Amino acid sequence: MRFSKYIDFDTGVVKTSPMDLKKSLKKPWSDGDKLDLFECRVDVWTLGVAVAMLRQIEDNKPPSVWSHAAYGLLTVSFTYFEMIGKTLNTSSAASGTASEDFNVGFCDVYPKFKPANGKYKDRLDLLRGSPPGTKGAPNPDIREVIQYRDRTRNGLYHLGYTKSGLWIHNDSGVTEDFEKRTEPDRANPALTVDKYCVNPHRLTRTIVDHFPRFLARVSADPALKTKFVQFFDQFLTA
Repeated sequence: MRFSKYIDFDTGVVKTSPMDLKKSLKKPWSDGDKLDLFECRVDVWTLGVAVAMLRQIEDNKPPSVWSHAAYGLLTVSFTYFEMIGKTLNTSSAASGTASEDFNVGFCDVYPKFKPANGKYKDRLDLLRGSPPGTKGAPNPDIREVIQYRDRTRNGLYHLGYTKSGLWIHNDSGVTEDFEKRTEPDRANPALTVDKYCVNPHRLTRTIVDHFPRFLARVSADPALKTKFVQFFDQFLTA
């Protein structure tokens, strides 16, 4: 695992806890202080926990409960996409943009899913003169991201269980974190079904590596830094 100022990902030893770092910072916090505190919180409280879970899953065998912990790992790791999307999505707001924020964050980590039309909303904007109450047409270029978001994030957070059609695996022969497979329908071989596959082992390692690059971009880009500070001040000052 990569280096972190705040945690040793390989051993799980915390070097500086978020609460200790917060106590050491003098107010008013600078933008750099806010970035440091955000980095510490994410590395220790989110990514550090995800990596610790991953190691337990990989180091233990059935009948250990860790052989059944992939749902827990996905619950922790899937928070990453909407979180960074709050900064990366220029249209992000305090409420009402969660789906778009997720889509933006997910596509930043996985550029192959970026919509060709450049639109990250689930639905396209309405045409001028559309009747009141009309919804825009589904955005075809973000459809696959929606499937992963709905079947994984929405399923786990709202139902406590992933939705039908999602397959969790650690197949060493698959080199993608997310992959859609089309296979014959067992109930009706004349038809096909889509299987949305996710590898939480690869996913965890990917977002751990992605986070420092995200921070570097925020530090270097004034517009991103302004959006980050807005996000931090709205949600993360406690």
